[in-house]
Amino acid sequence: MKWIFTSVFLLLTSYLFCQLPDGDIWLFDIKDSAGKILTRNGENITNRKGYDNQPAFSPDGKYILFSSQRDSTGTTDIYRYDLTTKKTTRFTKTPASEYSPTFSPDGKYVSVVMVEKDSAQRLWKFPLAGGSPECIMKTVDSIGYFYWINKDSVAVHVLTKPAFTLQIANIHTQKAKIIADSIGRCMRMHNGNLWYTTSSGHFNNVFEYSFKSKTSLLKGVIESEDYCFRGTNEIWSCSDNTIVSGYMSSKEGADEIVNFSSYGLAKITRIAISPDGKKLAVVSNK
Repeated sequence: MKWIFTSVFLLLTSYLFCQLPDGDIWLFDIKDSAGKILTRNGENITNRKGYDNQPAFSPDGKYILFSSQRDSTGTTDIYRYDLTTKKTTRFTKTPASEYSPTFSPDGKYVSVVMVEKDSAQRLWKFPLAGGSPECIMKTVDSIGYFYWINKDSVAVHVLTKPAFTLQIANIHTQKAKIIADSIGRCMRMHNGNLWYTTSSGHFNNVFEYSFKSKTSLLKGVIESEDYCFRGTNEIWSCSDNTIVSGYMSSKEGADEIVNFSSYGLAKITRIAISPDGKKLAVVSNK
């Protein structure tokens, strides 16, 4: 297998200069059958030239939000794809750029990283019911990626020098604390703790940060910085045109569970699973 490692610095720099990769979002049905994962009804739901990335399923699994660059301004907005009607509509329309759409813990907002006119990269939220956006973290700039811990706290990936840092920010006090550095872009909550990756050459160490002990535990090595959890025990990560399950440091290694070669997909860089575990969205860079 080929190993994938994407420089977060290049991705963040591309935010500022709008030199974004050309990619498509693919949607699949997934099911377990006789101990194997089967994918069905693969569909390119963007299927156009240009940047389409960062898919996020709604809490009810009825639609997907994603970041897309579609007009001559060079900015990106958030779009919505309805799984039933298969229609795409625009969710945000601002003079700035929005990335990483994520539903807030209370389900009332969509939070994003906004690249503002002065190139500040801060965390904002848009009401699902409509209305004006609001800046969530006014004091923390240079945010690349984020993940909600609870309604009061958010983990943020910050472009600091000399290394990117993982910080825990309180949206009420507007204060943030560094807990790790040299981290990858993907953060997830699992069993009440925060998971994140750090780069190790062409591999990615995956850590679990305990809020109780305030320490990080190395859990293993996965194939890329893009991963997600399926169910309570499975961790899925991307590897070229495949998805694998498990840790490379385990005795059995990482098992290939989905291969997209028959669809012509390559360079899978994002992965998302619907809340009911029946839908899979991946991004394939062209």
